[in-house]
Amino acid sequence: MDQLFGRDEERSRLQSLLKRGRTGMSSAIVLRGAPGVGKSALLDHVQAAAEESHQILRFDAVDSEAELGYAALHHLLAPHLFRLPQLPLPQRNALGRIFGLQDHTAPPDRLLVGVAALGLLTVAAADRPLLCLVDDAQWLDEESAVALGFIARRMYAESLTLIFAVREGTESAPTLRGLPSMTVEALTERHAAQLLEAAVDGALDSEVRDRIVSATTGNPLALIEAARELSPAQLSGTSPLPDPVPLGQATEKLYIRETLALPDVTRALLLAAAADPTCDPKVLWRAGAVLDYDADAAAPAEERNLLTIRDRVTFRHPLIRAAVYHAAPTALRVRTHAVLADVAGDLGDTDLRAWHLASAATNPDDAVAMELETAAQRAVSRGGWAAASTILARSAALTTDLPSRARRLLTAAEASVVAGSPGRGQALLDEAAAYRADRHYNGQAQRVQARIHRLVGDTGAAAGALLSAARQLAPVDIRMARDVLVEAVVQAQIGGSLAPAVGTRRAVAKLIRDLPLPPEMDRTPGDALLDADATLHLEGLAEAAAHLHRAIDEVRQAPATAPELFQWLAAACAHATLLGDDIALNTLALRMEREARAQGAAIPLALALSHTAVSELVAGRVREAEILFDKRSAWEEVRGNEQHIGALLIAAWRGQYVTARELDEIVTQQASRNGQGYQLVFRDYARSVVALSQGHYADALSSLEGCLAESSQLKFAMCDMVEAAVRCDESKRALSVRDYLRDLAELTPVPALLGDLARADALVLGDDASAEPRYLEAIQHHENTRGPGRRARSHHLYGEWLRRVRRTKEARHHLRSARDLFAYMGAEGYAMRATMELSAAGAPSEARRPVPAAGSESRLTTQEARVARLAADGATNAEIAEQLFLSVHTVDYHLRKVFRKLGVRSRRELQENRKYRSP
Repeated sequence: MDQLFGRDEERSRLQSLLKRGRTGMSSAIVLRGAPGVGKSALLDHVQAAAEESHQILRFDAVDSEAELGYAALHHLLAPHLFRLPQLPLPQRNALGRIFGLQDHTAPPDRLLVGVAALGLLTVAAADRPLLCLVDDAQWLDEESAVALGFIARRMYAESLTLIFAVREGTESAPTLRGLPSMTVEALTERHAAQLLEAAVDGALDSEVRDRIVSATTGNPLALIEAARELSPAQLSGTSPLPDPVPLGQATEKLYIRETLALPDVTRALLLAAAADPTCDPKVLWRAGAVLDYDADAAAPAEERNLLTIRDRVTFRHPLIRAAVYHAAPTALRVRTHAVLADVAGDLGDTDLRAWHLASAATNPDDAVAMELETAAQRAVSRGGWAAASTILARSAALTTDLPSRARRLLTAAEASVVAGSPGRGQALLDEAAAYRADRHYNGQAQRVQARIHRLVGDTGAAAGALLSAARQLAPVDIRMARDVLVEAVVQAQIGGSLAPAVGTRRAVAKLIRDLPLPPEMDRTPGDALLDADATLHLEGLAEAAAHLHRAIDEVRQAPATAPELFQWLAAACAHATLLGDDIALNTLALRMEREARAQGAAIPLALALSHTAVSELVAGRVREAEILFDKRSAWEEVRGNEQHIGALLIAAWRGQYVTARELDEIVTQQASRNGQGYQLVFRDYARSVVALSQGHYADALSSLEGCLAESSQLKFAMCDMVEAAVRCDESKRALSVRDYLRDLAELTPVPALLGDLARADALVLGDDASAEPRYLEAIQHHENTRGPGRRARSHHLYGEWLRRVRRTKEARHHLRSARDLFAYMGAEGYAMRATMELSAAGAPSEARRPVPAAGSESRLTTQEARVARLAADGATNAEIAEQLFLSVHTVDYHLRKVFRKLGVRSRRELQENRKYRSP
């Protein structure tokens, strides 16, 4: 029935989405409602309305297909795979891997798959607006659901329209939560009566009509099925209606009765169609050769509109499919799956063959379990972690041997964690807990448990589980135990001051000492990191420094193929920070970013962006740091998370004090909630920047208390602490910090620390003439560091010293240099402080360069500002799209708005805007 009753509002809203698509914009909406309420009818309506103006992709999900990773995405993108060469190589490779179009050694990251899918749809929509319809989205396979949810959130100006229909009350389709939605309600009595009248060919008694409308509560499917089920005599009122009127759950029984009236061969065909998750007619006809049906058998089912067979086998409603399958005798289902397994094997689909064999198994079967395990391994190689978890759980259920069953359950739990499903992972891990006889297995189980804890934000429990895993593994596999300890080191660094006693850095260090590497075993860079970390936390930085530098060097030289490379790099970045080695930190972070991009590893990439951003910020390359923090924030956004520490640091350096104060509170709450003490460390640094740039020295001093801790990651701010202590007349404290800095510079003699030490020496000497050579030495060292940050601060403090000793002409020269560098960096707070000193030194009104008015820039949205920064940095639209997880069309749209708001006409003019150019 083509006519829709009582859906004017819904149709209007959907038509508005199509109109947006025709004007180049993108939209997504989720239709939510009870089964049979008319969601599919609305999809049919919008599809018909878009046929002349849009390209149309449609996928009607079925529950059995939910176990086939990327099945829905493959169906939707298949018509456009010929466009793959138009995508950047990483995106092309990602789709090629999941669809089996190329060989690969590692599964692609799901985030990269989402970016690639968005890119492909954007390319397709360049020819003509594209409408993508997904019915029964609650049954999407998890990998496809993640990709489609990503697309729906990141599209903006691609001429794409995505409409999903989701059954109300289901806990599935979590990736669609938060998208614009529209609830499809039951029909009013008037519209329900109109629908029923249209569905009945003959006479319809008004009292009968009203009773059916009342009984079905306005559900369109129940109304239509009641009209089909009731006889003409009952509808006309000449025969009594059944009591109760068929509706709701009884609808499935109606379908069962309807199929029982069909010939045996037609029921056999329907069962094969219901049992085949591919919905491929080719499979249906091959199975028919064994199950004794042919194309003629479909006619009775098609006449009753139970299913249609075109390029895809489609049931009129999912309830029909469920009714056919579950009403069939077990023996018939088993035989049908066995035949479909043979067909899948003949077609070369070994994974589907294993799936059908499992469905055909009525008892444990180790041979089938082995086939399923192999299928799960292939799913993992394509990035189908959720599918692999489901397949492994089924494999475990068919396994007779308890240890093998437990191992498969454990692997299934781990796959669920990688897929981002901690709840399912915990359920599988709990099921595997029946087996505890193997220490190696117990250790692996604890490692998986740690990752589940980490995924749900319980970092303290994660650290404890990792240490427990290492203890379990040590007697039987010391290599794996120490690999787990590297993971524990990284976890303890994240937890910082918020780590529970069981998971502190010192607790990890003690266990490292308790689990030494046997002399006969080959050492890895991870072992060097562990030994250095243990020495640091048990004996101090002076004893550990040489070990730390050696470990960092070993990690630098580690091959890209090392399985634990990203854990090593993460630990080494933290070690470089606490050594004050800005050169090593930058080198390690850039390598982590490079390797993560090459391997499509999203989580290591996010960590690398954070480390690189800190490295750039400390160097005074504020805009570069802001771009990197933008990328990290975009990564968090597409995962449904938020991270504000980067924005806080940038606000502090830019002198945006109100914003910094607001973000400070948010970061404090987030860090406490997630047990991420490292965020508090950098929050304190942001506070010190705010305080120092305003001359609030007591506040700065209290913010930097943690600098002197052996494991502090604020070694780069020790000279700031000396400045704050001197200005607060706490000379003993200043000398103590200076002495610590001297020791650190001896351990790590890089230009940055040597310059910091010279500046600290000058500060503690006060106004004495002997301070001047140390200021000049600081400037000389800081000329050789990355970025202008330290150089600007040394010029600034030297200029202040010169003014205090009444050498105002020289003071103005250095203060002006500092002011210009700060302004060039975008460090407006420090620039203002330098300007005030210039005024005090008698500089004329030119002392402060005009700062571009904030009005036009403040009108930029967050996304527009991110695009502007990257464009000014020289990135192409394609590069911006890749880095911010957007489409090229959306980048182009935002950039045009940026040009208009800022009053510029080209990228060159944008680069000349001081806010966006590099020092």
